[in-house]
Amino acid sequence: MLRQRLFLVTVLLAGTIWLVRPAAAQLPSNASLQGAYYVRYLGANVDMNNPQDNPVSFSGTLTFDGKGGFTVTGQGVFHDTADHALPFLTSGKYTVLSGAIFAMTNPFDPTVANGTTLYGGIGTGVLTASSTDTNYTDLFVAIPVSTAASNSTLNGKYFLSSLEFQNADFTLTRNTFFPATATGDGKFGDFAIKGTALNLKNVATSQTSPGVTYTVAANGSGTLNIPVPTGAPPVASQLLVGNKVLYVSSDGNFFIAGGATAYDMILGVKALSGNAASALNGLYFTAFLENYAAGTQADGLYGSQGAANEINSISTEIAHQRTNWEFYGSYDFTTSGTFTLNADGTAPSPGYSQFVAGAGGNIVIGSGDGTNYQLAIYAKTPPLSGTGVFLNPQGIVNAANNVPFTAQVVPGEVVSLYGTGLASQTLTTPGLPFPTSLGNVSVNLSWVDFTSQKTVTAQAPIYFVSPTLISAVIPYNAPSDGSYLNFQVTNNGTNSNIATEYSGATSPGIFTVPSGGLGNGAILHTDFSLVSTASPAKVGETVQIFLTGLGAVTPAVAAGSAAPSNPLSTVADIANLFVYIDGMQAKVVFAGLAPTLGGLYQLNVTIPSGVTLGAADDIEIVTADADNIQATIPISK
Repeated sequence: MLRQRLFLVTVLLAGTIWLVRPAAAQLPSNASLQGAYYVRYLGANVDMNNPQDNPVSFSGTLTFDGKGGFTVTGQGVFHDTADHALPFLTSGKYTVLSGAIFAMTNPFDPTVANGTTLYGGIGTGVLTASSTDTNYTDLFVAIPVSTAASNSTLNGKYFLSSLEFQNADFTLTRNTFFPATATGDGKFGDFAIKGTALNLKNVATSQTSPGVTYTVAANGSGTLNIPVPTGAPPVASQLLVGNKVLYVSSDGNFFIAGGATAYDMILGVKALSGNAASALNGLYFTAFLENYAAGTQADGLYGSQGAANEINSISTEIAHQRTNWEFYGSYDFTTSGTFTLNADGTAPSPGYSQFVAGAGGNIVIGSGDGTNYQLAIYAKTPPLSGTGVFLNPQGIVNAANNVPFTAQVVPGEVVSLYGTGLASQTLTTPGLPFPTSLGNVSVNLSWVDFTSQKTVTAQAPIYFVSPTLISAVIPYNAPSDGSYLNFQVTNNGTNSNIATEYSGATSPGIFTVPSGGLGNGAILHTDFSLVSTASPAKVGETVQIFLTGLGAVTPAVAAGSAAPSNPLSTVADIANLFVYIDGMQAKVVFAGLAPTLGGLYQLNVTIPSGVTLGAADDIEIVTADADNIQATIPISK
């Protein structure tokens, strides 16, 4: 039995893969944000101490100094019992990490004492962000100011997506998603608008706005005029109308817009040309703002920022979203799913959402569909590279599920570190405990202790090293509070660059067979044989699920050492650990470290009744600060 389980560990850890495109550019820093950007912001203050949610919007210019500071000009509105001019902050601070993620003062929260922060990513041609760990659910989108734009910059077919809280009323939330053609001379022709609205009972609605016009100045700013729809329906029935502030990218492939006194945002991408099937591929920063209705007037506002790995060869996405839900708070949501691009670049998901890839595949926009009112944007991440011993800042991922690097890193987690020149040979540790040096390679961690404000250092136990991949275990004394965790690899005395990740308490990921985070989980029957399509689990059976990222354990065990059999080392926060199979809650019999093994967690769960039989059912693991739906389990009668 032990041999079977040790074989399983070897397959899981040594065979992990990182599904991200190759590197090809220098590392980002504060200097990567420099100059003027146009910004559109839409969100809501959802502080539970307030009697109601307060919408906020803004259009204007942010100017980054390349040194960690920025200034703001423009205008915005917010609503409590009435509309007011937004007293936005005129300056703030920002920090860019080497993976092209950034944190900045949220200037659209006028209460300085709140310390609200926008977390985002520097994508190809666009910045995306959301205040994911605050009292705001929001969406921030910005593009560089142009220098030689004109009406002709907008020319050809575009897809538009919009979200609006009409008249500052969340029960009047509306979504649109439709194509339109700009003629390059200030005209869009008629908008054949398609969308839904909460007050229209979430029914798909079509309206025509005749004679839409626009203007674009040399700096890329302008106006977008959308007339009242044909037939002049009541204001509460109009999906998209009014004079909008317009900002256009220098290449004309993307634009953002919104009313100066409206609570809305419009995103537009130029339609793909060429082969749509290959357009969506690689790593993207993502941001969402969502008002999910679920058959009620408003189930709640969500804001999120993260990343998604689009694997075109198998039409699959592995994604992370740092999600802020007004009724729960912030948590890490990780998942995978399939996508299919139509010939025009659209990728529908009926009943929930719809997306479209824009020209060049660098930007994707999305909208809700049905009761899910959503505005989404994907922006392709910059490729990264370095010389010598290079640790890719976008290549530190959960070794089990390979979710993107924006996901939090947690104590006890097995992580994969990707790069080049990481080791001079390929080695696997011969036994337990895992050493902190393998083949003259070490993984050095550092962080600032919250209490003492002093820098703490540690070395991660290592399971596997190669020139391009290291598998290591995060020490249990590493931070779990959302603060920065720094990584640096040393190969034969030569240090790599420093890569910085966010820490957290848990980041559950089930190992899969084969490895990579997709498909059936690494799950054993009670006789220690592998659960598979040929040997599925059965309702009422208790199976063993192998995973990582469940965080602190009790009694404490040194990371990478053999877990005890008596007493067993169990998950510390087991009261907030839940497992669902095909949406049905499963009984958790045991949750802790796999006895006698190193760096591996184990869940013993009983297959519940009510699951779909004869299929590979989703497994969902929910903790106090994370939710993962990715691996599957085949189940029969």
